[in-house]
Amino acid sequence: MAFVLIGGTGKTALRLAQFLQNDNHQFLLASRRGQSAAPQGMPAIKFDWMDKSTWKEPFLFPFVGGEKISAIYLMEPLVAEPWKPMNKFINYARQEHNVERFVLVAGTSSQVGKPGMGMVWQHFLQTGVDYCVLRPSWFMENLVQEGPLSVIKNDGKIYTACGQGKIPFISATDIAAVAYRALTDPKSHNCDHRVLGPELLTYDDIAQKLSTSLGRRIEHVNLSSEDRYQNLVDAGASDYYARFLVNLEIAASGGSETHINDDVLRVTGRAPKSFDLFAQEYRAVWL
Repeated sequence: MAFVLIGGTGKTALRLAQFLQNDNHQFLLASRRGQSAAPQGMPAIKFDWMDKSTWKEPFLFPFVGGEKISAIYLMEPLVAEPWKPMNKFINYARQEHNVERFVLVAGTSSQVGKPGMGMVWQHFLQTGVDYCVLRPSWFMENLVQEGPLSVIKNDGKIYTACGQGKIPFISATDIAAVAYRALTDPKSHNCDHRVLGPELLTYDDIAQKLSTSLGRRIEHVNLSSEDRYQNLVDAGASDYYARFLVNLEIAASGGSETHINDDVLRVTGRAPKSFDLFAQEYRAVWL
């Protein structure tokens, strides 16, 4: 078996690739930047959802022993109506290359048939393909991305429109661990997993935990939707992504993320990482 990870330079895909590599599974990272963005020792090719000429590239890769691609990990492109190219590619992979299984990363708010990844989820059900939909909550690692990292490090602030909304923040490593099982288990999961962290936290809670870890005050600044949109655009976000993120944050402020479950433990056999442990692991990058 061989696996393709689309969105291969993303936070979860690289961690998933490490799991696959550790267990000697063949895999291929697929992204718009190709090999130039891949870690040393990990094979990669250029792939662009919006360029059909690149869709054949994963299937031309010379896997050892002539192995064929049996499952594909899917991350959506940040474009309007992303399900349209994704569903076309899924059809291409199934019909032209006999791919048997797909694992999709969606959001916790995704629902079957709803615009967004719900349309891809519905496509899985309609075609009868083996699948799994991962619905992770908000990544802890977002706080160590370039923008938020710089603001925390230099200004001691976190800006959101989340208000007092509680969120079960999840580590990308735990998401990758669930994805690994969904890709490699002999029996397809054929369900969705809501991949959630172990506790419900507001951004005020996050700021307090960071303050404790770093030994200096970190403040959560709650913004209106329009101020948050402008804040993101000023930081370099596209209009599409800024609107998308603001909508998620406003929904979270109203309680959309207030859920807890045991999916990570049940699927992987271990509990998800706490934010306190995450803060300890990444403490140096905020100092």
